[in-house]
Amino acid sequence: MQIFILTWLFAFLIVLINTKTDIHEYLNSYHSVFLDVFFQGITFLGDGIFAVLIAILVFFVKGRKEAVLLLSTFIISAILAQGLKNFVFSESMRPLFYIKAGELNVETVDGLKMHLNHSFPSGHTTTIFALCSMFALLFNSKRFGVLLLLIAIITAYSRIYLSQHFLQDVVAGSLLGVITSSVIYYVLAKKKWVNTNNSTEK
Repeated sequence: MQIFILTWLFAFLIVLINTKTDIHEYLNSYHSVFLDVFFQGITFLGDGIFAVLIAILVFFVKGRKEAVLLLSTFIISAILAQGLKNFVFSESMRPLFYIKAGELNVETVDGLKMHLNHSFPSGHTTTIFALCSMFALLFNSKRFGVLLLLIAIITAYSRIYLSQHFLQDVVAGSLLGVITSSVIYYVLAKKKWVNTNNSTEK
């Protein structure tokens, strides 16, 4: 959790002192064919379909309670993210809008379906951080937690690389995902539905 907080504060500071277009151009300063393919694949980890598939897999491998926790985390965080996108920040435009307006000069990935509006927050980032946070809480392993954080950050960056979102979108999405999973976990922990004392090797 400490690593996430430090990472989030650093990203938040960058958002505060720079314009979102300047940040986006800097973070998209290098593209390659390999990275185009890689990030198109990795971004799927934040898709709702992947979240459901993971919950189903966990149901058969780990158990019903863990699967329900993961699925509940995904559903609630997705509802919150979509609510913010469509009703609170409905006028927030994605990088494509600024690219078309000539205010943003970055490479785009050929053949990728890009969206124009409903940019804030990033739904994919919300989902991956919600799932990874819940996994980290369930398994309570520092080493596994670092790996999960790395996966979440790479997935979040894929949204920037693909010019589907700005940094501020993924920062907000990451925070929303972590808060949602933490609240769900600890509310159920108080009801003794999950065992917070069952930890693995740290």
